[in-house]
Amino acid sequence: MSTTTMTYPDVTMGVQATLAAYTQALDAGRFDEVVATFTADGVFEIPDFGVFAQGGDAIRGYYAASTSELSMRHVLVNTLVTGWKDDEAETSSDLLVVQKGDAGWTVLMVGRYRDVLHHVGGSWLFQRRTLTFAN
Repeated sequence: MSTTTMTYPDVTMGVQATLAAYTQALDAGRFDEVVATFTADGVFEIPDFGVFAQGGDAIRGYYAASTSELSMRHVLVNTLVTGWKDDEAETSSDLLVVQKGDAGWTVLMVGRYRDVLHHVGGSWLFQRRTLTFAN
């Protein structure tokens, strides 16, 4: 347990850094860096598609198998830290996945991440990252 009291801005800035590191690594295909944003027993899941990956090897394997080589960007917006205590924070972020084609960038999908992060070694890491898609 942390002995330092974190403020909302401290938590928000730390969480934003993790979200940016995750998203930029994902879009660049740097899956070891994606895994580094999770705790050792972290979980990534997409319940709508039956995806559940726990631990670094499973998470890396999922992304390596499912990530396209097409020019795509995952854009996170409206991130809100919905609560935090001690070394745990809960967040919600909207997701836009865009792809570059001959006519320019188009939106492929819209979703929402709900995250639980733990503060470990000075960084916020995903304990659970759940993605759902808008209907």
